[in-house]
Amino acid sequence: MRYIKLFSLLANIVGFGVAIYYKIYLLVIFLFLLFFYFLYIFAKKKEYTRTNNFNQRAMLSANIILFLVLLVVVRLVYIQIFNKTMYDEKVKSQIKRNDVLYGNRGDIYDNSGKSLAFNQNIYMFGVNPSALYDRESTIVGIEKILDKPFLKKKKSKILKELDEAYKAGKRYKVVAKNLSEREKEEIRDVAREYKLTANEIQFDRSIRRTYYKSDVYKNLIGFIGYTQKSSFEKIGVFGLEKQYERYLREISIKRQNIYTKNRKIKLPFSQDNIRTNLDGKNLHTTIDNDIQYILNEELGKKFISSKAEEAYGVILDPNTGKVLATSYHTIYKDKALRNPIFQNQMEPGSIFKPLIVASALDAGLIKRNTKFDIGDGTIKKYRHTIREASRGTKGVLTTEEVLKKSSNVGMVMIGDRFTNEEFENYLKKFGLYEKTGIDFPNEIKPYTTPYKRWDGLKKSTMSFGQGIVVTPIQMAVAFSSLINGGILYKPYLVNKITDENGVVVRRNLPTVRGRTISEELSKEMKEMLEKVVSEGTAKRGEVIGYRVGGKTGTAQLSTRGGYLKENYLSSFIGFFPVDKPRYTILVMFLKPKGETIYEKFGGATAAPVFGDIVRRISKSKNILSDNISSISKVESFEKIQKEALNDVVMPDLTGINPKDVIYIFKDTDIEVKVSGVGLVKDQFPKPGASLEKVKEIKIILE
Repeated sequence: MRYIKLFSLLANIVGFGVAIYYKIYLLVIFLFLLFFYFLYIFAKKKEYTRTNNFNQRAMLSANIILFLVLLVVVRLVYIQIFNKTMYDEKVKSQIKRNDVLYGNRGDIYDNSGKSLAFNQNIYMFGVNPSALYDRESTIVGIEKILDKPFLKKKKSKILKELDEAYKAGKRYKVVAKNLSEREKEEIRDVAREYKLTANEIQFDRSIRRTYYKSDVYKNLIGFIGYTQKSSFEKIGVFGLEKQYERYLREISIKRQNIYTKNRKIKLPFSQDNIRTNLDGKNLHTTIDNDIQYILNEELGKKFISSKAEEAYGVILDPNTGKVLATSYHTIYKDKALRNPIFQNQMEPGSIFKPLIVASALDAGLIKRNTKFDIGDGTIKKYRHTIREASRGTKGVLTTEEVLKKSSNVGMVMIGDRFTNEEFENYLKKFGLYEKTGIDFPNEIKPYTTPYKRWDGLKKSTMSFGQGIVVTPIQMAVAFSSLINGGILYKPYLVNKITDENGVVVRRNLPTVRGRTISEELSKEMKEMLEKVVSEGTAKRGEVIGYRVGGKTGTAQLSTRGGYLKENYLSSFIGFFPVDKPRYTILVMFLKPKGETIYEKFGGATAAPVFGDIVRRISKSKNILSDNISSISKVESFEKIQKEALNDVVMPDLTGINPKDVIYIFKDTDIEVKVSGVGLVKDQFPKPGASLEKVKEIKIILE
């Protein structure tokens, strides 16, 4: 306490000393000038005594004026040197104005440059009531503005409110909110006509974030809003808006600027810093808007017709990990906003079987033609009986047939060939023990149990997709590694980030997380999965003219007390084209309804949706039928052997450009006749008809 008092005393002494110093300094200047003044008077004394009375009075007046000038000089020295800062601030405070400079939040685009999220400027218009009566033209201009039809309040009511604000001494009164850019410019035109200044009217800009097809993209793109941490400005709170907030967010700067007295012209100062780029960066996503539309529509149609509780869909590029489309439908409108593609875990069911078959083949535990005797279609494991979903699945099956017929018992037998540790190691290789690392916020961490804590039944049930949970994105990524040559990729949603000039500031590239199986085995898996569609449980996913592969899944839904009867997660995961896969497609339906149990299964519910998606994507992306491709490569249609002709069928040409149709058949002796203009509406022969002995086809355009 003693030191504080001592410090305070010293501070007072120093302050007093400074004040005395400046006063003494000013007194010295005054005495210095006064000395020269009296010296001047003394020099003029003799001249003063010799002159007449008139000149004496004139000299006396001049001396008095000189003395007054001396006082003015001293006062000016005091103001401009000693009190310069204080008076400087007083002047500036009368012409200062707080300006806020801010840019735009970055836009979000699909992979073709289509805007998925962009900004619209909206304005709040205010008037300074105290400036209304400064000049007559001001009130006339304000009244002209208030006549605008887009102002919701009546002019008389607004004028009354302005008058009340003037009497209350307010300097700003809000007249209108949420004005568009066009409406703001209309007011600006009137303001320029009547020379209204920034001291009389003012616009405050804010940004309204606009989303393209928000019902389709809301669970992926997300939205912005206020949070507890940011209660004064909107920030990304969900989806890509949140994930890339630090890139998308605009910069705002609050600055005091100096204007002329009428506040029309900003005065330049050397210390004024200008930042030219305040805009946020732009996201260019991997999403293909055309594919997104197809997935969302086809999934939505089946979601409604099957009366399912929820439906999920995702399409990947298996060769890079790019997410091309996601879709989510639910009957729970009040459910918390989330994207179950990345944030829900579920037991996958039979779509999981290809991973285990591939693991066993890769480990050398089985071969493609290894036989399994499943008996009557039941097997007992640790006092539990595991049955086939179909009563007709019995007898001896090869590995390929186990997959084709989706045999649960056969999968248990395959699983028995692993040790628990080996089984877990393959699950890890497929990335099922960790997050995928996708650039979406709050991806759920996989729920896993170490193999040392497994009960005796755990490995058996996991072999056919029960007793293990995965997210849809995990399942799609793991499955993609089976058909892309054995590479596990990290999935991603954003291709690149650019600034306002299009300069790339960040680029996401395909990232390899590891190898799951060999390239040779990947070719085998594609062949087996193609047969699952053409000959097995996924027949309803077949697409005429195209080679596709995939696997159905029907998983019972689990609860704490066991599994729910006749409540399923029906799913299908597939790919196409088989030779060089470009798309991995996963569709899921939670608790679909149906008159029979079969109608709730993946083969009846999800497989047809896969087929419809493939048909539409092949048309949208001009992917030629595999049968058509073989036609184009032969020199003459007559050279094709009769047996081979039975395999060549008429493709579905609906929606194709006539030039493409002519190109398809250019190396054959089939004549193409065209009627109408536009795209193909109808065709003869019809899709699926044999092209044997066909010499002419007709297409009708619209």
